[in-house]
Amino acid sequence: MSTGSMDGATLVSAGELRTDVLEIFQAEARMELLLSAPGLLAQPPHGHAALAKEPHAALPAKATHAHRQALLEAFGGQLDGLPQTTEWESRIGEWVRKLSAAEARVLHHQPGPLFSRLISRPTSSLVPMGPITRGTLLRPPGAELELTLTGAMHERAREWFRLRAAESEDISKEVQALLENSWAGGMIGAEDLYLKVLSEFFLEMLQGADLTDSNPLLDVMTTFQRAAYQQAKGILRRFGGVFLADVVGLGKTYIAMALLRYLQDTMDRHALVIAPPTVCPTWQALADDFGVNLRTLSHGKLEDLPKYSQRQVLVVDESHNFRNPATRRYERIWEWLHPNNVPSRRQVLLLSATPQNNSPRDVMQQLKLFPENFTRLPFPGESLEDYFKAVEAGKESLTNVLQHVVVRRTRRFIQNHYRDAKLPVKRPAGGYDWVPIRFPKRVSGPEQCLRYRIEDTYGTGLYERIIQVLGSMEYPLYGLAAYVLEMHRDDSRMVGFRQAGQSLRGLFKVLLLKRLESSEAAFRASLERLRTRLRRSLSNLQEGFVLVVAEVEDEGESTPGGDQMPSGMFHVDRLRNALTADLDRVDELLGAMHQQTSAADAKLARLRAYLAARPPGEHRTLIFTQFTDTAEFLHAHLEQGHGVVEMVTGSSGNVRRIAQRFAPRANPVRDGSAVPKGEQIDLLISTDVLSEGINLQDADTLINYDLHWNPVRLIQRAGRIDRLGSLNEEIHISSFLPERALESNLGLEQVLRRRIQEFLKVFGEDSHILPLEERPDVDGVLDIYAGMALEKAEAQDEMDALGRHAERILTIQQTEPARYARIRALRPGRRAATQSRLPGVVATRLGWYWAFWREQDEGGMERIADVAGLDLLFNHSQKTDVQEGEWVVRCRQRASLLAEEGRRLFSSLAENVRAQRQKPALNINEEWVLSSVDALRKGSDEARLATLEAMRQWILAGQYKPSLRLAAARWRKEQLMGEALFQQMEAMLRFPLKNEVLGDEEMVGVVVGEDPGEA
Repeated sequence: MSTGSMDGATLVSAGELRTDVLEIFQAEARMELLLSAPGLLAQPPHGHAALAKEPHAALPAKATHAHRQALLEAFGGQLDGLPQTTEWESRIGEWVRKLSAAEARVLHHQPGPLFSRLISRPTSSLVPMGPITRGTLLRPPGAELELTLTGAMHERAREWFRLRAAESEDISKEVQALLENSWAGGMIGAEDLYLKVLSEFFLEMLQGADLTDSNPLLDVMTTFQRAAYQQAKGILRRFGGVFLADVVGLGKTYIAMALLRYLQDTMDRHALVIAPPTVCPTWQALADDFGVNLRTLSHGKLEDLPKYSQRQVLVVDESHNFRNPATRRYERIWEWLHPNNVPSRRQVLLLSATPQNNSPRDVMQQLKLFPENFTRLPFPGESLEDYFKAVEAGKESLTNVLQHVVVRRTRRFIQNHYRDAKLPVKRPAGGYDWVPIRFPKRVSGPEQCLRYRIEDTYGTGLYERIIQVLGSMEYPLYGLAAYVLEMHRDDSRMVGFRQAGQSLRGLFKVLLLKRLESSEAAFRASLERLRTRLRRSLSNLQEGFVLVVAEVEDEGESTPGGDQMPSGMFHVDRLRNALTADLDRVDELLGAMHQQTSAADAKLARLRAYLAARPPGEHRTLIFTQFTDTAEFLHAHLEQGHGVVEMVTGSSGNVRRIAQRFAPRANPVRDGSAVPKGEQIDLLISTDVLSEGINLQDADTLINYDLHWNPVRLIQRAGRIDRLGSLNEEIHISSFLPERALESNLGLEQVLRRRIQEFLKVFGEDSHILPLEERPDVDGVLDIYAGMALEKAEAQDEMDALGRHAERILTIQQTEPARYARIRALRPGRRAATQSRLPGVVATRLGWYWAFWREQDEGGMERIADVAGLDLLFNHSQKTDVQEGEWVVRCRQRASLLAEEGRRLFSSLAENVRAQRQKPALNINEEWVLSSVDALRKGSDEARLATLEAMRQWILAGQYKPSLRLAAARWRKEQLMGEALFQQMEAMLRFPLKNEVLGDEEMVGVVVGEDPGEA
């Protein structure tokens, strides 16, 4: 439409482009729409700040271009938010037709801003005061000053428009493209829709992936390790922390080392690595090889943390060991990260193949180590604690927060998605050979269950008597709270061990039962140590004091030392009687056991038979036991006839050298020299000192000598030999199971349940208050003996499922950049349909908060887990798209109905999340601090009032809740007031509030099948 052909057209100078215009002027046969700066835009584009100073100044070309792009993007956002109704779809389609046929034009004024607004039809014109919206035309007369023009003034207005149009650029094609590519345009392929959702779901990770990264470690990493590195880097940049949780044997240490090299090279940040003592040398050796400046500190030396205050990055290897905030090791890390209880600034890398040992709370305590001055963790709820309470109650999914911060892949994932990947193997003379990745076949099941008669180990009748005695003992040393006089129960010195109460006694019973099954030697040693402590306690009581036991440990059964309490605080006679009665019972058991010899040990005989059938000289063998006493017993009885036999316990020196002798290929000597054949170990007996972080894949046989209580430890142990780089075709994992007379014909489950029931009788009422990790997990243990524990751990892994989706979009980003750019450019709200009977699925989001909605057979929609939503989208993507015929119309209509229903359901959820993030609830201590800060306002000058208001907003924002809650509890307890409180809060203000932009609610996409029903 030329300038001269405007005579019969409707001319509109609207400033900005709004979807209202499509509705207001839908009946116009011909139309010209003029857009210009400044317009009403939510985010003014580059160069428009100068208009405030000189409103009528011409705009430079760069600013004009920025305004045009901002106008179009704002219009696109409005289109995305329109209701997906037939009316709007028809309206948008008609405007596409008009623009295509040149019945309508959209112009963008080039020279400078225009503040005039005009609606001019052939016979008259209207000059509205303000933007042209539906509200403009619905305002009552006189609400704004508006002018209706006729005659000469009307003609002048139209001439003014023609002159401005002549100075303008025609952007009709761009507007038409926006309309065509909106949700109302043609349906897109289901695969494109799936990838679009992935590109938004994993956007932070994708943005963090630097495809030009020059990190030298990438040259010695497998393809799946490099992918994990890119994912982790994006997470680390956003949250300041990342959880590397690949299953055992996939190279988490290499991924972490690459991240440390990245932080060192790009930010000059250096790390402290906290790891099991056996693993520290491995970290240091890798750091030396790859030029990474780090320091290592073992889990048992955390009192030395203050020496490393200059380190800006913390790596916690085997971080599941730091899941209990009540332990001193957790407290020391927390204090180092939060000196004087101020928010942490250090970046954190957590490494664990088993981050959740017992409950979701394990994961929460580890995540709380993340720094607070980065982006807040994305969880719905007032606080992380509240969110995890909802997880435990089944109201929220743990995956919904972990998917943002965890990198986890399973062996099955690697086998399915990286079949052609190659593993670098270091040559002794330098350099690497690249060999195809392979995993050995696991042989672990009923045929690997080493059953033995426990009664034959202890003698006929003695085992039954031991169980009876253990159940009848009072264990007063581990339940002293029951003997405290009423008048002293509230004494501050009693609080700690009174709270421990029955839990401590239950833990000691667990330990005795574990050692009873482990070996006669371990149980005998426990009884002898218990007898010594009972005698000492009776002597202490005679001298007028009681020594309080603080903890139970696996080896020594209790920590050395303890607090001395005056005996006058206890019921002395009751305590003396209980100690004496237990001492008599222990003497009885030891007397009976001294009549037994190792020759009668049925368990040891069963082990010898197994080793004879599978000789360690041919099958390098690793035996795990929890207890040093058992390890020493086995070493003494297996030294001869099984090749080179060695033992490793927590007190062993030079564990790395032993690992090199046992697994020389997995642990090459740094100088390249080979371990002589005669020095190589054939049979290695170890406590759990070797169960974490050590590469022992030269071995093909692992024996668990003790009865399992839960599958977590098995997974950690199996990971020593079930690893990348193993050359073994098979690995055998065997476990001992005690049975009693007449049980040899019973199945595994029956025997196992009988043993656990037998042990629970010993626990009595204490079984209900045991920590979760010490409660027998019958189903989990049964899986171990049935050979299903490792497979189930992988098959049920939601994070692995999310990893599959992340890998797909990351691969496209890296290998098909043009396709990735096209996917990213797709507008949200698009529709797709497949030739399938899969139910429809709608993806909705508010910033990082997502909800997926699945179509139900009986009508309506239900929310499903994120991973289930992505899986359903993927399943649709594997089907053929609906492309023609009546089905297209029907599918478009049904998709729109589902989209609107999903949007409606999501709206209330999104509103709640927004409220929780912007102003989370305060607990009683935070409320006390807030009221104390408000009380300081009286008599304050203007500058101080401004600071107090900043404190108030800082508290209400809730962005640093972990630090504030701890500090607030202490301040309230100390009744900190006045200037002292002001100074403490002023220190907190050093950590600025972060502007978390959640944006608008968004319906990202919807896909339906031709006919909903069975998949």
